[in-house]
Amino acid sequence: MNSHKDLFFLNLALVSFLAAGCQNHLSSSSGQISSSNESITSSSSKSDTTISSSSSTTVPINKKDLYISPKGSEDADGSLAKPYNFIQGIRNLPVGSTMYLLEGTYSYGSTLMIDSSIDTHLASSEKERKTIRPAFDESNKEVKVIFDFSSMPFYSSNRGISVNTDYWHIMDFEVKGAGDNGVYIGGNHNIIERLNIHDCQDSGLQLGRKASGLNNMDEWPSYNTILNCTSHDNHDPTGEDSDGFACKLTTGIGNIFDGCISYNNVDDGWDLYTKSESGPIGPVTLQNCVAFNNGITSYGVGTSNSDGNGFKLGGESIPVSHKVNNCIAFNNLATGFTDNSNPGTINIQNCTSYNNGTRDLDANNIDMCRSTVTSSNVYKNILSYCDGVRVSPIDGTSAVFNSKDQYKGSVSHCIFYYGMEMLQINGPLDADYSVNGKNGTILETKDTPFVSVSSPQPQSSKGVSASIHYDVHTLLRSNDGKVKLGDFLRIKTNTVFATAGENSKPIGADLSGGND
Repeated sequence: MNSHKDLFFLNLALVSFLAAGCQNHLSSSSGQISSSNESITSSSSKSDTTISSSSSTTVPINKKDLYISPKGSEDADGSLAKPYNFIQGIRNLPVGSTMYLLEGTYSYGSTLMIDSSIDTHLASSEKERKTIRPAFDESNKEVKVIFDFSSMPFYSSNRGISVNTDYWHIMDFEVKGAGDNGVYIGGNHNIIERLNIHDCQDSGLQLGRKASGLNNMDEWPSYNTILNCTSHDNHDPTGEDSDGFACKLTTGIGNIFDGCISYNNVDDGWDLYTKSESGPIGPVTLQNCVAFNNGITSYGVGTSNSDGNGFKLGGESIPVSHKVNNCIAFNNLATGFTDNSNPGTINIQNCTSYNNGTRDLDANNIDMCRSTVTSSNVYKNILSYCDGVRVSPIDGTSAVFNSKDQYKGSVSHCIFYYGMEMLQINGPLDADYSVNGKNGTILETKDTPFVSVSSPQPQSSKGVSASIHYDVHTLLRSNDGKVKLGDFLRIKTNTVFATAGENSKPIGADLSGGND
């Protein structure tokens, strides 16, 4: 032995060999474990921020870190040889430490609750942040971990993982089958990263208050970051509640969704709904996100209550000033981006809305002006475009895409779609879609904007599954988890769209991934 690395391997092997007939000697026992030394911009920032995905550095496990196994127990010590079960791991994890999940399927019929009764070593700062992530195998690759709640019946309290304390970083596994939300966030300053959530019976991931008696915004979940997660095929019996992501009703300030993908959920891609009973929520930031095929699952599940919007940004005429930047909505059954009666000043920039309203003839790519009296938003570098004939995934009827975008407010460098015409506004202009002279000028061009329009997941029809089901969570991401669409909806060079944006740059969103 001539290195610390060799010594570590020997000690690790001896510990595993001595443990109860080596029955716990798993694939990760012969390699080093990567600790969570990632550098992430704090989710406590009160302004827009660039959030970097975490990366791991191979070092021996911190002596305070713990192992968790699908067959772990309370009668253990959290070592590789004697791993805890999930709840016992939460109970014993010190601040600033990592809980490593050994490979396998973690099957549960009740909620995994992370609250102050279980999380007995509460973190209170970024430095004390605690991490849950998969362990690493001998080739330094994360093992596959699935949390399966499929034995749960449909019920409002049957959530999968509920995080009601602060400063957790939870990352890199799959959650499926919960009787309500797959993941629920009621705490503050948490980072939820690279989760693949699906087939739950309410929104895949939702933020909201942790107790019904908390009625003030400063008691609601704040400064949480949902980073590079995917949520799909979530559906409830009514078809009315299961969105991909929901930050609604009772949420505080500083919550960010960055690099998330929401598709084929039975209701909406994102739901930021507000109710008069609870009042306004804190402004939400959505950036680098994609919503498509929402309103029907990829297995053909949908109901008459399924809304099918890509990004729903409000409710019940309550003003909240959300921010949306570099996001894409396409092939949603209803509207791509809608204020849903929110009269607050929504700032929407560098976004693309394409071929939405595949079910609803009166749905628009952009529906951000429910009232020409109260609506006044900020639009910059927005591209709305439709092409060809749409075929309803519900009844099979066909019609020409006939979106009539609704917009009002400060507009610059935008192209809207209105009744099979494109209206261009270079601006800045105090614009109003309903007033001639303030709604833009007709863009005369035979150019089409995109390099590719081949959808990354075929759209299903009611009662009929899509013929192919791709692993979108992997397919549409680079190695660090960022969205990478490649040529799909990338702006063509040598077209009017390539110089229609601010400073003569391409208009709309860019989630191609560049040279990543």
